[in-house]
Amino acid sequence: MSLNGIWSCELGGAYGWEPIGTLFLKQGHLQGCGRNHYSFGTYKTKGDGAVFHIELNHFGKKRTLFGQKSEQIRVVVKTRRDGDTMIGEITLPGHTEYSIAVRFKRRADLPEKKTH
Repeated sequence: MSLNGIWSCELGGAYGWEPIGTLFLKQGHLQGCGRNHYSFGTYKTKGDGAVFHIELNHFGKKRTLFGQKSEQIRVVVKTRRDGDTMIGEITLPGHTEYSIAVRFKRRADLPEKKTH
């Protein structure tokens, strides 16, 4: 199962799904950004699921995640894929007792490399 492509990312909150950024997935590597953050990491697929290890870097107005307002936070995301959607949970490494719902939606293929 290839996840290569451009994906939107949303967090589940009190008022529904909140858009937070865009992810670029390619061959096990992730890069992404949003209004107040950028992220990078790796992922592995298995069956209809994927596990992501992501480092989030905040700037400007920081979002509180897991009770922390840090410039940098490492998270683990475990998802299940259903077509062009992945739904799962974000946790801190080694702390699965608290989680945040997450949804990724495939938006486009990665652009083909062109010579200029």
